[in-house]
Formats: sequence, C-alpha cells, structure tokens
Amino acid sequence: MNTQEIDTGKVKNLIENAQTIAVVPSEVAGADSFSAAAGLYYTLQAAGKDVSLVYIGNIPAEAKGLIDAEKLTKDIYARQLSISIDYSDTPASKLAYSNEDNVLKLVLSPISKDFDRSKIKTRIEGNDFDLILVLGVQSPDDLGIVYKELQDDFAGADVVNIDNTSMNLLHGDVNFIDTTAANLSELVFKLLSKVGLVPNGRAAKALLVGMTYREPQE
Repeated sequence: MNTQEIDTGKVKNLIENAQTIAVVPSEVAGADSFSAAAGLYYTLQAAGKDVSLVYIGNIPAEAKGLIDAEKLTKDIYARQLSISIDYSDTPASKLAYSNEDNVLKLVLSPISKDFDRSKIKTRIEGNDFDLILVLGVQSPDDLGIVYKELQDDFAGADVVNIDNTSMNLLHGDVNFIDTTAANLSELVFKLLSKVGLVPNGRAAKALLVGMTYREPQE
C-alpha cells in the first residue's frame, strides 16, 4: 500500500482531539515494534498528550534502556467501580461512609422514604482509551491476552493500525500499511512527519535503535 493513500488529516485530528492514547506494540515483532512504540510514545508525550505504552512482556534485549520498565502500562487487568447518585431533587446535604470488614457503606441524608433507587448507578471502568495505535499487529488476536482484556477499549476507541507487512488484515479505523518500509520505526517516522510531529531526543534514539536493528540470522 502506498503511504500517500492514508488520510493523514484524519490521523492528525484523532491525535489532537484524543484525551487518552494507548500505544500497543506487538510482542511477536520484538525489538522492531517495541522501539517504534517507544519512539511514538515519547513523541506524543512531548506533544502534551496523556499516553500509555501498553506492554506486558519483557523488554527485548536490544531495546533495554529505551524506557524504564515502570513507565510501561502492564496492569491491563485492573478495573474500578464507579458509583453515582443523582440527589438533585432531594434535600440531602450530608454524605458519610464507613468501611468495616471490607464492606463499604455510604450514607446520604436526608432523603424521602420513596427515593427513586434507579438514580443510583454503578459502572465498572477500565483504562478508557479513546485512541489506540497498534504497531506490527496483523490481526487484533495477535495481541493475545492484551486484546482479550482491552477488547471493550478497542471497541470504544479509534484504532490506527501501523504495519509494514502484506499479511495485515486492515483491522484499524485507519490503516497505515507500507510494505516498502524496512521496519516499523521507519514507518512511525514517516507518519510523525506527515502529521507534523517532531521526535524529541529520546524518541529519536528509540527510532534509531529500531531502524538499525536486524533480526538474528538462523
């Protein structure tokens, strides 16, 4: 696919308007995808975006030192319970809570005896990404447990699919596929230049590692 075919204006708007962004590299692609992801992560972070690099595996040996392990988003399993109570049409003015034997109790008062309990809402919340950029992922299923745990996030977000193989299934809302790119870092650099983002020093180092990395020969 010729890279000129991508709607770079759409990608630029998605990045500019995103509140929370996830960068998700393929573990199978190793140092190639991880280095490209680190470069993309640092560039978006320098642009002031709330961005997470989602990676639960071990950092490839060739990419160690590009990013501290504690900066990676590994806890994809965590969820939180959100409770909301609409008390706008009550005289309630006090809220108290207690926590005994791992039981949380909330007391809102005063309210009438016929308070409409449908105004009490609960919701399980996850990472809540609104833009996800995947690198070197031919199919979402290639992400394994990451996709399984974040499937709702993928369904509710815009997905930009970045890859340099002809086997990609074009699973993104925007697909940036260029089989002429030697590696994913080269492809990320092309994308950043098209949307007007300039890699900072840390991003450039990561992308350089990816561009110069060579798979071990059998």
